[in-house]
Amino acid sequence: MEGPKLQIQEELLLAKQSRIEGNEGRARVCARRAAGAAVQTHLQRTGLSPEPGNAMQSIMLFKSIMDLPERVQIALDWLLQRVDEDYNLPPEVDLIQEADIVIRFVEGKEP
Repeated sequence: MEGPKLQIQEELLLAKQSRIEGNEGRARVCARRAAGAAVQTHLQRTGLSPEPGNAMQSIMLFKSIMDLPERVQIALDWLLQRVDEDYNLPPEVDLIQEADIVIRFVEGKEP
């Protein structure tokens, strides 16, 4: 189980570094991949999804089949949100924070 956990941590680190470098688009992609990897690991561990999918597919499946706390549902909704025509999300949305909420939840920690 160390492999997926390492991947999740690397994606979060890359997301934070990308933000520092001013590359918010890359930060969003990495945050989504981190959350997707955590969700996919959870789905495989619980037998709900034997096949790996991409981050967005995993997040959509997780959201559709799990009974989740409201805050986790909100985080998943933001992670699935498409950017606007200028490639932006609303300024109050921090996908790194939203990914962290999802990751903490699937690790059994409070959201």
